[in-house]
Amino acid sequence: MLFIFLSCTFWAQVLDTNIVLSPVKITANKEIFLVGSKLEKLDTLQLKSISSGSLNDAIKNYLPIYVKSNAGGLSTIRFRGTSAEHTAILFNGININSLTLGQSNISSIPLFIFDKLKIQYGSSASLYGSDAIGGSIQLENTPRWDKGISLGLEQYFGSFGSLFSGVKAGYSDKKRIFHLKIYRNLIDNDFPFINTAVKDFDSNKFVKDTTKNSSQKSFGFLEEMYYKYSDKLFFYSKIWYDNNCRQIQPNMSANYYGGDNAKIENKHLRAISGFKYYKGMGKFTMDFGYVYDYQKYNQNKNQIISTTSFITNLNYYYTKLWGGILNIGMLYKYIKPDVYAYKNDIKEDRIDVFGSYKKMVIPGFEAIINLRESIVVDYKKNHAPSVGLNYVMNLNKSRKLILKTSVSKSYKIPTFNQRFWYPNGNTNILPETGFNYEFGANLLSKFVFGNFNFSINAYQMIVDNWIQWINLDTWRPVNLKQVKNSGIEISLNTKWSINKFDYQTGFNYSFTRAKEVKSYQNINSSIGKQLIYTPVNIAKFFSSIKFESWIIQTNIAYTGDRYTETYKVLNRYWLWNIHLDKNILMSNHAINIGVSINNILNKTYQNWEYYAMPGRNFKFNLKYNFNEEE
Repeated sequence: MLFIFLSCTFWAQVLDTNIVLSPVKITANKEIFLVGSKLEKLDTLQLKSISSGSLNDAIKNYLPIYVKSNAGGLSTIRFRGTSAEHTAILFNGININSLTLGQSNISSIPLFIFDKLKIQYGSSASLYGSDAIGGSIQLENTPRWDKGISLGLEQYFGSFGSLFSGVKAGYSDKKRIFHLKIYRNLIDNDFPFINTAVKDFDSNKFVKDTTKNSSQKSFGFLEEMYYKYSDKLFFYSKIWYDNNCRQIQPNMSANYYGGDNAKIENKHLRAISGFKYYKGMGKFTMDFGYVYDYQKYNQNKNQIISTTSFITNLNYYYTKLWGGILNIGMLYKYIKPDVYAYKNDIKEDRIDVFGSYKKMVIPGFEAIINLRESIVVDYKKNHAPSVGLNYVMNLNKSRKLILKTSVSKSYKIPTFNQRFWYPNGNTNILPETGFNYEFGANLLSKFVFGNFNFSINAYQMIVDNWIQWINLDTWRPVNLKQVKNSGIEISLNTKWSINKFDYQTGFNYSFTRAKEVKSYQNINSSIGKQLIYTPVNIAKFFSSIKFESWIIQTNIAYTGDRYTETYKVLNRYWLWNIHLDKNILMSNHAINIGVSINNILNKTYQNWEYYAMPGRNFKFNLKYNFNEEE
């Protein structure tokens, strides 16, 4: 794999890695320029309870964000009332959204291979480029130096034929790291449900049914290598391969009366490599990347959709410019799709030029400005500036209040399908643009037994030239409307330690109003109405109690009413899950035995109209770690 270090075809947009180098201490990553924005991180305990799950599990259990999903392995995110295409999903800096569809299936993103999960709310296109209108999700890994040999094994099995196996193995010393993570996931998904689309007229009751054609299987690995040539020069490479195949879950009516056995196979290869060079108060990074996405529908070799992209990214940081931190850089991306439904041979070049500056204006008062110019060669230019302010007030020795605000512009480049799908594509379609205004407050308190963190954020977002496929004699994507989203988000987290008990609890709530305010196609039927699949209210509650080697965790999730495409109301629902762990520690060895019960109350609910979701289900897991952090 040595060529990964040297090849000029691999990229990553600023690997957010903190390395402690004795003569140089520079903090330089994109996150430090999110002044005025809301950023959340799932903690180790939360990630541990869902380590064999997907990004979908993290969101539905802990975050006040709606996911439109079925049980057949298809889940798309709706961040602050925006569409599935308005959230940037970043793998160590690479945007992994499909270039043909413009979105990611978050059920196919395994948490097992990642160390950190960060969620940034609101527009961040000035830092991360296209797609980051509603927010961004960052999947990250950080190196662990001088740990020797490490090994981790994870096995779980559960209801409805679910089985997950994972292996982590690595070695690190003071100069080099090698780490390999391999996973395999299977699920039959043959769960019973009440079919609300079919009624037995003799008994006047909905029939009992069992899901068909909903199985999933996936296999993949993540390989990481790091090499510290000196205190000033650092190399890395990462390769993530994922192969997943899922049957396309039928709706309730088709499930009962019989339908096809269609399935989709996806393959993804994401490789990044580069180096970082430190000199004085500066840092230079050069990163390369390669991304290949492949999709085959129903084993039909004549309906293959694939894209290949090569990316190069340059960054320079300087930490003492007029008392502030400067980042300037350029990103180049070459994209080559190979899609059966495109009439012409398509290729595209994209160039981004960006800069950020952060400064402490006066003690406690911090300001940033981010600028980005994105050029799609022979197509459109996109501007994405943002400004942010933080003000820290030390109320007393154990309490401080942080006030923050930001204003930002974002954009979404139309997908290849929207522009080039023959004969329905629209080459004249305009990029979507977003304007985000935000204000927030954070209260941090420490007391004798623990700490307390309360935050509240209010925002307003305008998304213009919203793209939607509509039937105007033929189905065609158009810039249909302008949407106004506004809302309030509340977060509360506390940690207590009393005697042998460690207690943690968290609460997240979002109130979202998302309405169409203008139509560009003289279609006014939805003006003033809440957008489809956008609940006004979402709430998540999480708590854990640790006593010696035992941990019990519970999370409760509330999802409010939602409108469907026909403006039928999907009813609100509560879900309650519980997880119990027993840890056995022996020197550098650790064994964890756990059991989970999901949907304890066996609630019948739908996230997508007429698609069944599982009732009460169980999961048993066994983990072994040697010198390996979870």
